[in-house]
Amino acid sequence: MEIINLEVIWLILGVVLLISEIFIPGLVISFFSAGALITALLTWLGITKSLQMQLLVFSVSSVVMLTVFHLFIKKYLIKENKNKKNTFNINLELGKIVPVVELIEPDGVSGKVRYQGTIWSARSNEKTAPGETVRIIGCDNLTLIVEKIKKEEK
Repeated sequence: MEIINLEVIWLILGVVLLISEIFIPGLVISFFSAGALITALLTWLGITKSLQMQLLVFSVSSVVMLTVFHLFIKKYLIKENKNKKNTFNINLELGKIVPVVELIEPDGVSGKVRYQGTIWSARSNEKTAPGETVRIIGCDNLTLIVEKIKKEEK
């Protein structure tokens, strides 16, 4: 005698996973929740009678939904700004003139600048020696993108 039906277990699992998506955001757990709810429905309809078949339906439906809908959501609902210069959540003062404290090479190797009382990694297209000043024109994660101040601008 079964105390609780398998479809009820799948239903509870689906609801628990859906609720956990609220506390662990990322839009991944909800697809496994949907897989559990689909398995509960198919078990209730009598289509999946064995536990092995239910696990197969849960796995396949979860992975298919995760792959298809996650790509759809990422492509159409989450718009990424490719031209965004400040890609990290900092209060960046574009145009601020800061001193160079470590040599900045133009080949992508970052040097260092002093900004807001802290030493920051910096990248530039021009070689800039310590003691010279640069202007902040953007940010790539925690590396400031700077340009050398021309002598006529000083």
